[in-house]
Amino acid sequence: MKTNVFDWLAILLVAVGAITWGILGVTGLTGDAVNIVSLALEPIFQPGPAETVEYLIYALVGVAGIYLFYTAYKMGRASRRAARARRKRDATTRTESADYSESDTDNTNTES
Repeated sequence: MKTNVFDWLAILLVAVGAITWGILGVTGLTGDAVNIVSLALEPIFQPGPAETVEYLIYALVGVAGIYLFYTAYKMGRASRRAARARRKRDATTRTESADYSESDTDNTNTES
């Protein structure tokens, strides 16, 4: 299966989302929860627009997660197709080798 730019972007976004949720969960268990996305956006945006951008990032991570379900489907389909081709190739190889073994027994020298 060939991967494209959207596949890699989705993997990157989901990885960022997973790390963000992991840090949020660990820091939430130990005390005050730390939201890395809001901390990263604070110096760049004012409080109102920062929240909007933060929610857009979360929405993109969600869309990327849904897209990865489609990518997993594509990977499964490619895997099944490769397995079918492998089985077909193996079956063809077995019948060809069986044909060779039968012809070898016919060519025995019976002269003394």
